[in-house]
Amino acid sequence: MTAETEEKKFREIDIAFLDTGGDESFDIFYQTESFGTIKYVKFASTDPKHQDKVRRLLEEGTDQEFYIQEEDLFKYYKYATRSLKAMVANPDIPLKKKTEKIYEVSKGVMKEFFENNTSEKILESSEEVMDMMEDCMTSAEAGFHGISAITSKDYYTYTHSVNVGLYCMTFGVKSGMSKNDTRSLSLGGMLHDVGKSKIEHGLINKNGKLNDDEFEKMKFHASAGGEILTGMGCYHNNVVRMAAEHHEKYKGGGYPKGIEGEEIHLYARICKIMDVYDALTTRRSYKKALSAFDTLVIMKKQMINDFDPKLLNSFITLMGPDL
Repeated sequence: MTAETEEKKFREIDIAFLDTGGDESFDIFYQTESFGTIKYVKFASTDPKHQDKVRRLLEEGTDQEFYIQEEDLFKYYKYATRSLKAMVANPDIPLKKKTEKIYEVSKGVMKEFFENNTSEKILESSEEVMDMMEDCMTSAEAGFHGISAITSKDYYTYTHSVNVGLYCMTFGVKSGMSKNDTRSLSLGGMLHDVGKSKIEHGLINKNGKLNDDEFEKMKFHASAGGEILTGMGCYHNNVVRMAAEHHEKYKGGGYPKGIEGEEIHLYARICKIMDVYDALTTRRSYKKALSAFDTLVIMKKQMINDFDPKLLNSFITLMGPDL
């Protein structure tokens, strides 16, 4: 096995998530380097005495980076969500720290799915994570600016996915949707681009705008996303249609089906607004991030036929005066 192959077998974790119990079902490793070769050495196993070592380390504090094997990722994210629930329920922990940790786990889940070809099963962690974020932001009565304070300002498929989920969640909360509807909307926003996992990485990460041929290939991700979520058999039709229809345009001419108006699912129409808003307000290698104000001017003046005008006006109103 080459050193590169060995390194790909391990994933860095946040050891702070291991402080809520001693029932970890995975081994923990640290990284060393010898004569230019990276090695992974077992730090703790599932043995109780080893878990005591983890707890002592957490109490003392450390800058050491720790890793788990790729095959244990699903177990780790299940454990991380349990740890997050305890954190969210603790009134002594500041809201900012709670939301940052939830965002960190969300990014981790989506990055594994998009960049490391991890099983689709890992996406099942998304629903619990978005529920916890909703609980935090609702209790704090935070709006779009509260979300903007924690979202990544650099565009990657995995950060964009989480950002869109959070914007969808905030729209649902602020527009008075029921908890169940808000949950579906936020989850669908987070999963709206899962079809990009079927597009070659070079195309997804191209340093510049796509040419016509590349754009035609990219368009496949919408229908692919609907198929992936349908095939998983655990998501409501609302969530599936967000993935499949978020590139349809209100006045027609979108893809993959070219449907228009209210033929497009309500949640997909909302998702389209949040998708474009986040894409324009985050940095890419070939463009600067636009301000919220400039982004909304472009959406309102230059892209008005793309969006449901009532929903776009609602979004602008909910953004408030602090643009």
